[in-house]
Amino acid sequence: MRIVSADLYDVNTHEWKPPIILQLHTDEGLYGLGEFPLCYGTGRAAAIAMLAEMVETYVLGADPSGIEAMWQRLFRRTFWGQGGGPIVYGGISTIDQALWDIKGKALGCPVYELLGGKMRDEIRVYANGWYSGEWAPGDNFVPTTPEEYAQVAAEVVALGYDALKFNPFARWPGHDWGDRPRLLDPERADLGYARVAAVREAVGDQVGIMVECHGHFGTGSAIEMGRRLVDLKPMFYEEPVDAMNVACMKRVKESVPLTIAAGERLYTRYQFREYIESQALDILQPDVGLAGGITEVSKIAAYADIYDLHVQPHNCHGPIATAAAVQLDALMPNFYIQELVPFREAVAYDMVNEPLEMQVVAGRMPVPTGPGLGVTLNEAYMARCPKRHLE
Repeated sequence: MRIVSADLYDVNTHEWKPPIILQLHTDEGLYGLGEFPLCYGTGRAAAIAMLAEMVETYVLGADPSGIEAMWQRLFRRTFWGQGGGPIVYGGISTIDQALWDIKGKALGCPVYELLGGKMRDEIRVYANGWYSGEWAPGDNFVPTTPEEYAQVAAEVVALGYDALKFNPFARWPGHDWGDRPRLLDPERADLGYARVAAVREAVGDQVGIMVECHGHFGTGSAIEMGRRLVDLKPMFYEEPVDAMNVACMKRVKESVPLTIAAGERLYTRYQFREYIESQALDILQPDVGLAGGITEVSKIAAYADIYDLHVQPHNCHGPIATAAAVQLDALMPNFYIQELVPFREAVAYDMVNEPLEMQVVAGRMPVPTGPGLGVTLNEAYMARCPKRHLE
C-alpha cells in the first residue's frame, strides 16, 4: 500500500479558529485524517505551506504502515526537525495522525488497540471556551464581571460537566486579549480572584475548576496569585509562568501548594525531558497535534509515568484533533482528564460524521470503537471548503 495523493483543507468554520485538515489517500482506497492545530495565533499560512512541503517531499509514494520510520524521516531529514518549533512539529504531528488512522483502518481496529489496548471505556472531560466567546448556547456571550462568570459556569455545570477551565485574568474592563504585563497589578489580581471565587460559589466544591494563566505572569506574581487561590481549591493551576523556563516553573511549583500543569507549547520528548526529570510539573499537557503526534506523545506519557506524573492532552481545536487525543487517553495509565471545547456552533464539528464533542454525557466522552481514529470525513461539508490537492 502506498500514499498516492493528499488533500489539505482550509476549513472556515470558526471566525478565529479555522482548522487545517490533512487527508492522505492510498492506492487501496483508504484515507487517513490529521488536524494541524496551529489555527489561532500567528503562523497559520506557514503551517499550511509546511504541511504541503512535507507531504510532497517525504509522504507521497511512501508506505503508510512505516509510521516510526516516517516520523524519524520527518524529524531528521527535514534538518529543521531537530530544533523544530510549532510549524515543523505540527506538520510532523498531523502526518503522524493520518498514518495511524490509515493503519487502524487497514487492520480494522482503533489506534489504541495497536498501542496496547484501552484501559477505559469513557474519558472524563473538562469544558473550556465557555468564557472566551465560544459559548454558542448563550450566543457567544463573553462574561466580564464575577457575577457573569458565575452565571455561565453554572449553566455549563447544568449541562452535565463536572469540571471546567477558564482564564480569570485575561479580559478585564476596558481591555481585550491583547498584551498583558508580567507584573500582575492589584486591580487585575483582585478581579481575577473575585471571578474564581464567584465560580467556585456557583458550582460548589464537587466541581473541578482549573485556573489558566497562559504563561503571562512573572515568577513573583505567579507565586503570589497561586498562594492566594489555594483556599478556592482549583483542580490545577495552568501555565502560571512561561513554559520555556523550567527553573521558573519549578520555583512556582515549590512555592505554591497547588497542582501545576503546563506543556501545550512544548514539543517532542526532548523539550519535556527536563520537566519530567526535574519534576517541575504535576501534569504534562502535550498537544497531540503539535508535540509530535500520537507516536511521540505516547513516548512522552510513558516517560512521565516513570516519575508518577500525569498527562492531560491539550486540545482546543476541531473534532479530528479530539479524536486523535482520545486514542491516547484510552490507553495511558497516567491519564488525568481531557480538555474539550464543546460549545461552539454545531457547524464547527460538522467536518466529521461522528464528532465526539456531541457525544458527551455527564462530563464523560465515550471511547470510539471504530477503526483508526474512529471518525470519518463529512465529504459533503468539506466540499464547500478551500482545498489544495497534492499528488
